[in-house]
Amino acid sequence: MSETTNTSAQPEQNVPSKEEMVRFFTEQIEMKKLQYELQELNTKLAVARAEELKALSVVAQITNPRPTPDAVPHVVTEEDMENNPELKDMGVNVGDEVMIPAGALDSEEPKQRKLKKETAS
Repeated sequence: MSETTNTSAQPEQNVPSKEEMVRFFTEQIEMKKLQYELQELNTKLAVARAEELKALSVVAQITNPRPTPDAVPHVVTEEDMENNPELKDMGVNVGDEVMIPAGALDSEEPKQRKLKKETAS
């Protein structure tokens, strides 16, 4: 009989109460919300870094353009500015050195006219 009293005297398993369970799950929900917000921030950060690298690449190409093999250096003159008003919009000034494709210079050379000699009659 002493055995039966000992088994009944043992404490029952620690079963959490309803309030403890609700508190536990509430904490877990808060943690998952924070993890979700952290993941969103990490994603936005990765996108921002990618955009920054893309912008740096564009800036590098603008500041250090790769010259074309057939390009010829040319110093911008006042006449160039008058004939090409878009140069001013691009930030080009008189005296700046620019690279011009070799074929463009050939086509812009003034054509020489042949003069006819007038004969006196």
